[in-house]
Amino acid sequence: MSTFGSFTTVRLGIYAAQKGLDVTGNNITNINTPGYTRQRLNQVSLISSVNDRYSSSYSTRIGQGAVVNNVTQLRDPGLDISYRKATSDVGASNAKLDGLNSLATILDEVGKGSLDQDDGVILSQLNDLRDLISQAITNGTDTYDTLIRSSAQSLVTLFNSYADKLSELEGTYEKKLDQQMEEVNNILTKIRDLNVSIRDSDIRGDAGLELRDERNRLLDELSQYVKIDVTYSMEDVGADTMVEKLTVTLATGDKNPLVDGEYSTQFSLDPQTNNYSMVLGPLTNDRGQKLSEDDNGSTLGDNDLYGSLQSIRELLTEEGEFSSQGDVDIDPNAATKRGIPYYRQALDSLAREFATEMNKLNDTKLDGAGNLFSTGSDTDDADGITAANISVSKSWADGTVTIQATNRADAPSGDTSNLTKFLDLFSKKVDFDPSHIDPDAVGDSYNGTFEEMFLKIQSTLAQDQKSTDSLLNNYTITAGDIYVDREGVTGVDLNDEATNLMTYQKAYTAACRLMTVLEEALDSLINGMVV
Repeated sequence: MSTFGSFTTVRLGIYAAQKGLDVTGNNITNINTPGYTRQRLNQVSLISSVNDRYSSSYSTRIGQGAVVNNVTQLRDPGLDISYRKATSDVGASNAKLDGLNSLATILDEVGKGSLDQDDGVILSQLNDLRDLISQAITNGTDTYDTLIRSSAQSLVTLFNSYADKLSELEGTYEKKLDQQMEEVNNILTKIRDLNVSIRDSDIRGDAGLELRDERNRLLDELSQYVKIDVTYSMEDVGADTMVEKLTVTLATGDKNPLVDGEYSTQFSLDPQTNNYSMVLGPLTNDRGQKLSEDDNGSTLGDNDLYGSLQSIRELLTEEGEFSSQGDVDIDPNAATKRGIPYYRQALDSLAREFATEMNKLNDTKLDGAGNLFSTGSDTDDADGITAANISVSKSWADGTVTIQATNRADAPSGDTSNLTKFLDLFSKKVDFDPSHIDPDAVGDSYNGTFEEMFLKIQSTLAQDQKSTDSLLNNYTITAGDIYVDREGVTGVDLNDEATNLMTYQKAYTAACRLMTVLEEALDSLINGMVV
């Protein structure tokens, strides 16, 4: 190396140290930037690869300094995969628990009763109706028919109110499903656009690290809604240039592609069905051009999604014991998954069996006999009673029908044998068969009293809440642990950066000192030869 070549070596050292200080400073200033990935300066030793033609075998080859190769990010792909799988679990459980908690605000009877007897409004009303029938047995029906009818009216109003609230909740989650699909679609579009920007940066020779940070942040966010697989590959863009290509697919079901380089899909609901079936549109770029002309989109199956998007969908679709054989064939776990439809139909089952048993006892063929409950206040028809439409029948409301104290035409005056059957009905075991609500339902029937059936609905909901809450806690802890591990790699550590600051500062100072030494040596060489 020539004397003046040493100045080039020093200059490269000063430049490398300065760049190291710049990268360190950038890391420190972005310590609180969401999604920022710690950056690292990569440098290599510069050495001539070809001998000079006049070089001597006694010449010693020395490196010509340090060259800054590039700036890269510190990321662990394995931790990214693990973290995104964990956030999918958290997203799915969190959305499900939110829905179950919303159901509990409607169906949980705790704290809804009177101060004297805090059994909840429906159970209290059932007890009130039973007590009035008991009093009628003791005192006669002349004055109690009106009171019993009034209590029955209050009970059916409660059924109607609960059904209305469940319908409102269903509407709320329909909107939430639409909102989440829109959020997912926006994320997919942004990832596609970032892929284009990163591709252009790679072609220009720019690493686009900040663009990659934003893309990684969006991938983390997307993983809460759907479970994804992310792959990176190299794409030939011509002129012997290879650039990175990112592909995102669903990690479940048929592994449908969501993003393919500069193309992405969009979620929507299938307009041909009423079961909230989801459709993936064709992969298109920002100009609306398809990746493949044969791509017309695809309909997702019941098990092709996982994450908060699927949990909300299942809250709107899952019927538990009221599932049909077709549902079970598609999803073997369908009979154990319960959403709003299950709790609505369970409430329908309670209302229908109650009305059926009461109407059956009042069918005595005597004057004043007839249905006590019907599908509306303007009819006596009891076919198809649900919690939403159960009502005191028109004839009972106008006094044409009365609650029958006896079922015998020759019964002595004051006979209340039939009223006793009405009273026994409240402690009688009844089969609550799902097929009575939906003929296609394949779930097992439940045998219990009216009160036990309502308590079963509540206990089932409580069990679902408890199990989902336990899962959420476990998933949250796991995701938190993985996040800490990942931050240990990708996050900025002030201790490490402080060490880097001192290292690069000393390297910079040493290179400057070497420059001074070389200058003094040349000065001695040149000025020392002057006579």
